Amino acid sequence: MAKKIPLAYQTITGRSILLSKLSRLEKDFLSRVQQKYHGRLEWTRFAAWWNVEFTRTGLSTKSPVYRICQDLEARLGIDQGKVSPPDYRDFLADLIDSQFGSRQEFCQATGVDPGQLSRVFAGRADLSLRALQKVLEILQAQLVIQTRDQAREHTSVTRAEEALALATQSAS
Repeated sequence: MAKKIPLAYQTITGRSILLSKLSRLEKDFLSRVQQKYHGRLEWTRFAAWWNVEFTRTGLSTKSPVYRICQDLEARLGIDQGKVSPPDYRDFLADLIDSQFGSRQEFCQATGVDPGQLSRVFAGRADLSLRALQKVLEILQAQLVIQTRDQAREHTSVTRAEEALALATQSAS
């Protein structure tokens, strides 16, 4: 018998957000988000709308739905040329957050210099190849090189819309 794969939303940085554990309130909110997102509003209008609606629901910013909405907003911004696509810093930040909870915890656990990491995330410095290899090893991650077209497909609005449709169908 085939093992059932849990339904998940995948962010532009590759984080999987399980949808099976969402509350009824979260699922209902996601359904409303999907309807609005389908209209492909201008990026800042969508951002303002979902933030107001999210606050109205009383959900916590720790809710997975909050992260999904941030991701949807970023995809619209990228699609409309208003936001830069993610770079390696975004992927690293997401991995650090998901595995360690914070950059401070990551630095304490690994010995990576917090000042250097801060400068990297602020865009004022880059990791040396040796330092990047160390960080990737700690995070059990690897560097992947892809074309711009592949990256564009990975961050597409359509891909997110398809994932939202699956999530909201299963929520019904």
